[in-house]
Amino acid sequence: MRIQVSVETGDSGTVITDLYRWLRQDDELRRHAEVRLLPARQTGGFMNAVEIIELVVGQGVAVANFVVAYAVWRQGRAATAPVTITVGEVSVTVTDGSEEAIRRIVDLLQSESDR
Repeated sequence: MRIQVSVETGDSGTVITDLYRWLRQDDELRRHAEVRLLPARQTGGFMNAVEIIELVVGQGVAVANFVVAYAVWRQGRAATAPVTITVGEVSVTVTDGSEEAIRRIVDLLQSESDR
């Protein structure tokens, strides 16, 4: 399964780099998933570029590790830009590490892994 994590650039340009470094430092996640930072791409507007982290996971344990790593990363940060997680054609945007946000991520990943 390919999971893409994106943040619109602007003041949030460092957010995606910070999250990418966090995910790369997670030994359990790296053991079961390939984590890479893709080049920014334009999304329509002149200044509207999106940076993307792509995770390629093959097992449910990697999906669980990603969700845990994201939750811990969010809890350790002050308010940051919204993060969009995309699998296939389905996306969810979350703005924090609340239980509701984590549940939305899990629901997305479960529904896509059931396909």
